[in-house]
Amino acid sequence: MKWKNPFNPLPARFYADALLVLLSAIVLCNMAFYNGFPFFYSDTGTYLWTAFWDYKPIDRPMLYSIFLKHASLSTSLWLDVLAQALSVAVLLFYCFKYFTGTSRFRVYYLVYISLITFFTGVSVNVGQLIPDVFAPVSLLCIALFLFVPRLKIREMVVISVLFLFSVGVHNSHFIIAILILLIFLSAFIVKRSRRSLQRAQVKIHRILYALLLVVSSYLLVSTIHYNAGLKFSVSRYGHVFFMAKLYDCGILEQYLQDACPKYHLHLCSYQHNFPWDFIWDYNSSPLYKNGGWEGNRDEFNAIIRDIFTTPKYWPRLIARETEATIKQFFAFDTGDTPQQAEGSSTITAMRAHWPENVKEFFQSRQQTKKLDFTLLNMFQSYLMGFLFFCSLLVYFVPGFNPKYKLFLTYFLIALLVNAFVCGAISTVIDRYQSRVIWLMTLPFMLYIANREVGVKWLKKLFPGDHET
Repeated sequence: MKWKNPFNPLPARFYADALLVLLSAIVLCNMAFYNGFPFFYSDTGTYLWTAFWDYKPIDRPMLYSIFLKHASLSTSLWLDVLAQALSVAVLLFYCFKYFTGTSRFRVYYLVYISLITFFTGVSVNVGQLIPDVFAPVSLLCIALFLFVPRLKIREMVVISVLFLFSVGVHNSHFIIAILILLIFLSAFIVKRSRRSLQRAQVKIHRILYALLLVVSSYLLVSTIHYNAGLKFSVSRYGHVFFMAKLYDCGILEQYLQDACPKYHLHLCSYQHNFPWDFIWDYNSSPLYKNGGWEGNRDEFNAIIRDIFTTPKYWPRLIARETEATIKQFFAFDTGDTPQQAEGSSTITAMRAHWPENVKEFFQSRQQTKKLDFTLLNMFQSYLMGFLFFCSLLVYFVPGFNPKYKLFLTYFLIALLVNAFVCGAISTVIDRYQSRVIWLMTLPFMLYIANREVGVKWLKKLFPGDHET
């Protein structure tokens, strides 16, 4: 008796596509190769200490540190960079596979990978060992959940796992994902927008599924923290970051002028004498002189609650938050790769765990101050300005497919939500928007692919085969 294989063998095209994605991921690592070593940031040291030693950070999820440890196989940080590049490459491949109406989508996929690698900051984000690259990963996952009604099971599993992980690596990703999904869920309430969503085959159950994954990610990260001896939560110190934002807005000083004559608050002693950096100035900030992150919890929460429930402060709060959102939306210069100082947590982590790579690290362009992103930022700025102008044409010039308009709207909403969460809740930093701004190029490249605009000799390299 012959037993039949219950699993269908994968077609040859699958392996060819897997090789294409791998090669695309290697191209996306271009800037890290140019640097001579993965890019570091001041936060990288914290993630490395958490990954390879018994260090528990107070201000960020531990999930990205777990990724650094296991993706590197505790052997090479280049494997982390490759894993990050693969996460981006595979999702972009799915986008071109399902959002283009041509069997030659692989040609446009390759062209697009080259375009964003050499004319945007995506390669810097891919090559930097911080969670920034997973912000666009989560946005691409949501786009696939919303706009692709029929995904293969293995593709759905890959996208779900990537979404679950990408949301959990940074506190801001939870908020961004929830806000975007709630915006599209609430759009079903309005009749006109509901019809547009239905024509684009956007399903409510897909939105609910994505929200379920966000909740699952929250529970996963909270469980990891609990097992590490921390509280069952993602972030225990949101009150510190909110207070820092209120200080940056000038609202904290206004509140203290009103409240100090009536209440005994520790912060009253520092009126008109706050340091420039409320959170990270360890020597001068009242945060560290009155009990630290935990000791100020009750007072900070009381102040935040009082401000948000007092209408007097709302106009100024709304004005400052709106300004911060707009500033953040258009602040997207790439290349925030500061030289790591001797004695920093990053360098001490390198010396402790990868002594054999210390020489390579110090010879990198980042450490020898040989990086110059002026030309790349110029290309990216002109490109984004052109695409923002093209977006106006899409909305005001008749003839564009409504589904394409909705797809473009999604990415504009995603960029705006990212700017709001990072700029209005945290602070305005180019790095926050540069991590996602390159996504603006995707709808337009997909439109070009649908129109089958391209170079003929490129098409000959990849003849259409109708198997997508």
